[in-house]
Amino acid sequence: MAYIVPGDISRLALAGCQAPELETLERLRRELGPDYTVFHSVHWTRDYRGRTLWGEADFVVLNRAGELLVIEQKNGRLDETGGGLRKHYRAGPSKDPFTQVRRSVDNIRQKFSENREREPRLAVDYLVYCPDHRVRSLNAVGLDASRLVDAADDRRLARRIAGILGPGIDNPSRRAGVDAFLRDSCDVVPDVHAHVRKGETRFARLGGRLSELVAGIEMTPLRLRVRGAAGCGKTLIAGQFYHRALEASKRPLLVCFNRQLMERMRASVGEGGLVETWHGLCNRFLTDIGQEPDFSGKGRYDDAFWERIQEQVTAATIPQAWLFDIIIVDEGQDFRPEWFEILMLFARDGADIVWLEDPDQDLRMNAPVTLAGFVGFNARFNHRSPESIARFMRKALPFAFEQANDLPGLGVAVHSYEDDREQVKLVSRTVSDLLAMGFEPEDIVILSMKGIAGTCLGDRRRVGNHTLKRFDGTYDPDGHQVFTPGQLYLESVFRFKGGQAPAVIAVDVESGSRDQARMQRILYTAFSRAAVRLDVLVKSGDPLEDRLSRAAG
Repeated sequence: MAYIVPGDISRLALAGCQAPELETLERLRRELGPDYTVFHSVHWTRDYRGRTLWGEADFVVLNRAGELLVIEQKNGRLDETGGGLRKHYRAGPSKDPFTQVRRSVDNIRQKFSENREREPRLAVDYLVYCPDHRVRSLNAVGLDASRLVDAADDRRLARRIAGILGPGIDNPSRRAGVDAFLRDSCDVVPDVHAHVRKGETRFARLGGRLSELVAGIEMTPLRLRVRGAAGCGKTLIAGQFYHRALEASKRPLLVCFNRQLMERMRASVGEGGLVETWHGLCNRFLTDIGQEPDFSGKGRYDDAFWERIQEQVTAATIPQAWLFDIIIVDEGQDFRPEWFEILMLFARDGADIVWLEDPDQDLRMNAPVTLAGFVGFNARFNHRSPESIARFMRKALPFAFEQANDLPGLGVAVHSYEDDREQVKLVSRTVSDLLAMGFEPEDIVILSMKGIAGTCLGDRRRVGNHTLKRFDGTYDPDGHQVFTPGQLYLESVFRFKGGQAPAVIAVDVESGSRDQARMQRILYTAFSRAAVRLDVLVKSGDPLEDRLSRAAG
């Protein structure tokens, strides 16, 4: 099968992508061989005589030699005129698909030449695909039959692509360069939220070129603080800064508080530099210099234990091997003020510092970290939450953000329960409903607002017909968390910060004696993890029940 970028068709379908192009993408993945990579929705822009030209190619196919075929797909009825084929739209002028695809070819080739001046000219061909229209007379409309696949030839699409492009003579370096160029044009980066299987990396789209904007800030040394709303792409930005440091032969350090986020980041960024949690960094450093902490006693869970660890780090001489050219902090709202001062001990002279945070997701209620001399950048656009979930969050919670995801999503449902026994049954019923919608078990995450120790599902191995997967409290020899075997992922909102899932079931929603402001942050953090569908299970009679139900209605 061919490789697809971005790589998860099922989630694109759930999120509301156009069905005809998804069907074509699935066909190309299935019918083309591993010699080909298919890029979907390749964006291009370039300056021309003081104006910015822009456009999008439906599909771009890359072969082993680094050669390209651009495909323009036009669904529905087309008109055959003396000047060629025309596609008419209710709003806006009609379009000629051949003119469109040639324009994309010219501009992709020009953009490549501008970005990679020392590399050979890009080899690009084109094809127009009209799956719903059968051309009556090619001569009448003056079309090149070799570059057209219509309804009469639909079944031979993959063979026509292979006939024009071919697998090519293997040229790994050329292919890698063109591949990197197209991934940038697709506005994609490795998806830190995806599980990486069989060595294949899934790619996710960046929202609004935020990483490009912040990377364009000129400051030496860089001191950048990004305050970003949930779903704005903070973690993707962290990964981009990390990769750019490696490309510049610099040594990056990426530090976050959440263990699961750290492991996802490690899998995403690959070899080079260092990715650690705050506590993992302290432990790893002290162990390396021969002062390994003693974790055998129960005191390791006390703040006083970690304060002593931090005092050891502060008192130590930092060797050259532990100095970094750039320090990146993700989820900085979880950090204590004194941690920043300790982090700076690991910075080389002139090192860049990038600090990413969202105060609205501060569940630990820490004092804010003072970063004197830093340039601030506020990013309030949420690219993760689809319109239905974003609207619900705005009505239910007092946090301001700009909705930047124009997909509808599959909505929000609020369910009430009387007691824990009823809530367990409700979780099972909700899972069944989600599976009926088309979600797979691995698409679903059950998030407890109380934590695993306090949830009604804490001692359960299964919900309905499905087993539960959770962290079992142990680590493998490589230091990775060990999870129980299971189909549905059960986690606390506190440990799942920085993650996301197509479908989220928020359980154990009740005010109790909690501080209202903190409860609102917990809910905001949980709700903003959902990328397609959100179900909320709230205690009947709780003040939150009416508020959440009205917001969902």
